[in-house]
Amino acid sequence: MDSSARNCAALMIDVVPDVMQVIRHHMRSHRLPSMSVPQFRVLAFLDRRGSATLSDASEHVGTTMPSMSRMIQALVCQHMVRRQAGSPDRRTVRLEITDKGRQVLQVARQATARQLASLIGSLSPDELCRLKLAMNTLKQIIAPKDLSSRKTS
Repeated sequence: MDSSARNCAALMIDVVPDVMQVIRHHMRSHRLPSMSVPQFRVLAFLDRRGSATLSDASEHVGTTMPSMSRMIQALVCQHMVRRQAGSPDRRTVRLEITDKGRQVLQVARQATARQLASLIGSLSPDELCRLKLAMNTLKQIIAPKDLSSRKTS
């Protein structure tokens, strides 16, 4: 690996966490008042994944299975998540986000996009073009559809 790639990787390590902190702050500030931050994280996780098991969700949020089970039950009662039988023996249950859950996320995403646009609005057209190109490049190389297929060391 050449030094240019290493320098770029080091810059990503420095910048991406700060960017994610800003995005998370704005997204969470637009969740429903009755929704906890972990519940909101589960909705976003299910939206990205399509479906997941209780164990997947528990691992993603970093909570125990009993806590996740209670969290999912609350989301099911609010019609944000539904449970689907996931295997022929029906022991595995798949969790899926509902249209209502997606709508809650969409409202937060739109509000967050407006706030981010105001932050980058002072960039020149050329800078905006380069930023968009960089984001699309990162998306192609880093953001797989199935995050579980990537193992980190």
